[in-house]
Amino acid sequence: MSRVAAVVLLASIALGSAGCSGCATALLEGVLVADGHGGLAVQGTGGTVTPVEWPGDAHVTQDGDHLALANTLGFVFAREGEFVSMGGGMAGEGPTFAACGPIAVKAAASPTQ
Repeated sequence: MSRVAAVVLLASIALGSAGCSGCATALLEGVLVADGHGGLAVQGTGGTVTPVEWPGDAHVTQDGDHLALANTLGFVFAREGEFVSMGGGMAGEGPTFAACGPIAVKAAASPTQ
């Protein structure tokens, strides 16, 4: 194997594993609902509402009469009543899910509002 190929291989392994560290691999899916404290939570198919600690590039904002998720530039990408899917894991001892990575959004067939 040439030196260039070895360096490229090592760099790709290092960069590929760097993005995976620190992010749990659990999956949370459901409909975005108001959490009663000015934030958004996820309601699963069984009706369980899970509070969410949103990743650093997402924050809860007001979008008309509803709450929404926006990115750091203020672009709204998910609204109450939409189905979301995200990776992450439980934050500490509490019931809060710590989301990390991208948040996939699919419009709900019938909004919960």
